[in-house]
Amino acid sequence: MQREDNLQFSYKYPFSDEAKAAVHSGGSDTRRLSERHLEMAKARLEEALSKGKLEYRNIAYGKLDYIISYVYARMLVSSMGSRAAIVKFAAAEAERARAALESDDDNDVLRLAGELGLPISMDAGGNYKIQFQLLLHHMAGVPGFSLSNFKLHGGEILLDRHEAARLLENAIFIRILNGLPIKHSELPQKVIAAAKTIVQPAVTIRPGVVGSRAWIDKLLETPIPDMRHRVVNLVLAPYLVNIKGLSVEDAAKTIAVYVERCKGLDPNTKINDSYIRYQCTYAKKRGLKPLSLARAKELFGSVVDFDQHVEKEVAR
Repeated sequence: MQREDNLQFSYKYPFSDEAKAAVHSGGSDTRRLSERHLEMAKARLEEALSKGKLEYRNIAYGKLDYIISYVYARMLVSSMGSRAAIVKFAAAEAERARAALESDDDNDVLRLAGELGLPISMDAGGNYKIQFQLLLHHMAGVPGFSLSNFKLHGGEILLDRHEAARLLENAIFIRILNGLPIKHSELPQKVIAAAKTIVQPAVTIRPGVVGSRAWIDKLLETPIPDMRHRVVNLVLAPYLVNIKGLSVEDAAKTIAVYVERCKGLDPNTKINDSYIRYQCTYAKKRGLKPLSLARAKELFGSVVDFDQHVEKEVAR
């Protein structure tokens, strides 16, 4: 029964340590390519890239195959050589995991939280609990996050199941990004060849209402691999302190979380907390306004598509 429980946990959360153990105990060796698992992984990745999400279904059979297809999907998305594809894949997998968390057993929720480094516990009333500072660190840069939406008790934030799942989704997204892309030299040639048939997505920011700054909120949802210094001082710092009205401290924390997510794509950055704080302080002192959308397109258009998402049929 314990083995079946572990397999079920691994199926729900294929990025987990338990899932790695399940793949190993199942005798799978990704160095010896399985055509069947490669096709499953290709379908999985195509669904993630075309729909932007993966549906979670509680299946009776084929759990181990699905877990193995996740490993193959990581190889496939690495083969594509696209930062945008990696971000979209990680976001879709994290959303699938959140759907599983919404209906999971409390013990498994706490088990996953522990593995992700989030010390969540439960109180006698069935609420999840996490320290205030930890919640702020993990959620400050997440769109729609506001401390006013949470209950504070004795230095701890009380969360319901949905709120806990959202918190874990963000941590899962970061976990999945870790280790991606896999080095090209470590990828089988058949995987590289299969990846060439998959459509390359663009990192897309929908501008929203003409003349509005909704595109900056979308930018905060979308990690980018380059030009982060200019994004911080020309867009994010002025926007957060002078348009959103955040304090320098809260704006700096929001930007720091965003930069950490960007580092999942490319860790090579010299941006640190003192730089972020300086830019926020300077923007507030000078009353700076963020770049216009037109100017942002000129400066960052090579990294971010600010126009519209063009749906393309996945090549087969």
